[in-house]
Amino acid sequence: MRLWPRSPGNLLLAIVLACLVWYANALDRRERVSERQLDTALTLVNVPADTVVISEVPRFLSLRVRGPLSRLRALDPAQTGVVIDLRGATEGEHEFPVETRNVIVPPGVEVLAVSPPQVPLRLERIGHRRVPIRPRLSGRPAAGMTVGAVRVEPAITVVSGPRLQLQRLQAVPTDTVNVDGADANVDVVVAVRSPQPLMRIVEPLTVRVIAEIVPAPAGVRKGDRR
Repeated sequence: MRLWPRSPGNLLLAIVLACLVWYANALDRRERVSERQLDTALTLVNVPADTVVISEVPRFLSLRVRGPLSRLRALDPAQTGVVIDLRGATEGEHEFPVETRNVIVPPGVEVLAVSPPQVPLRLERIGHRRVPIRPRLSGRPAAGMTVGAVRVEPAITVVSGPRLQLQRLQAVPTDTVNVDGADANVDVVVAVRSPQPLMRIVEPLTVRVIAEIVPAPAGVRKGDRR
């Protein structure tokens, strides 16, 4: 029977590592146990593909942690985090509990409490809707001239966004078209802009705006700038 291991070096290394781990744990046990309060980032994962969070998401949550004094002093908030899993969440208002299992902390640090203990979130289904495009103009034409008819080609765009917000949407704007000092028709291609951060322009992304510059009526010309 073979009593001596095949790799004495590996056995010796394993013994040394075990001793170091034991010594480190012993130091932690002898060190003063302390508590610390810190802010940590919140991350939402597995948001259903057909929904979007429309409520304000808190950037940070407050953690109360406990552990050896040296570890807490060296603890960087970037090493911590709270993760809330939205898998299976449906449209509507929800209160998602924040449990210690949702919190990421380094080994040797214990989570005592999370504040707030619940995160309220509202989810809405993502929809699509065709809405009119409203051109934006700036400036005044040349003296004796005024803006006549304004056309947009095409005049309709498809917008994607939260279902209820889309229902209230009346029109979407374009980038500003400058007619300052113009004495002839202004014909430009400009981008269509989303009116809200959670809305997205699907198509078209750009449109043609034609602003007719025509002679101002006699009563209006008197008020023109010189």
